[in-house]
Amino acid sequence: MALGLLDSAQLDELQARFAEGEEMIGRYAEAWIRITEGCSLEQDVVEVEAQIAELQARCKLILEHRDRAVATSAELKSLTKQLLKTAIEKKKTLAERKLIRVRWLADMDSGDIAWRRITCLIWGMFSEGI
Repeated sequence: MALGLLDSAQLDELQARFAEGEEMIGRYAEAWIRITEGCSLEQDVVEVEAQIAELQARCKLILEHRDRAVATSAELKSLTKQLLKTAIEKKKTLAERKLIRVRWLADMDSGDIAWRRITCLIWGMFSEGI
């Protein structure tokens, strides 16, 4: 058909079909955009899931380090208690030795032979460890 020979009814019908065609192209373009956005969203979801997995692994490592630090801290606390207990016992032993020596020296001055012999024996027992 030649365009010059179309009457107004045919022209109106042609314009309506053209509008329908433009509408169909618009809907097709929207659908294509949604499809490509969907693919992009799926890719974004995969990337986010990978980041989440990486962060969870880091979190797990941090928690493991924290647990080791807590265990080490508890061990250090226990060792410190043992060290303090040993130091207190050593201090008591040294104080007892000092007291025995002072008594022995005082008894030497007073002339108490029996006490001196006992303290010498005791002093000898403690002095062996020195």
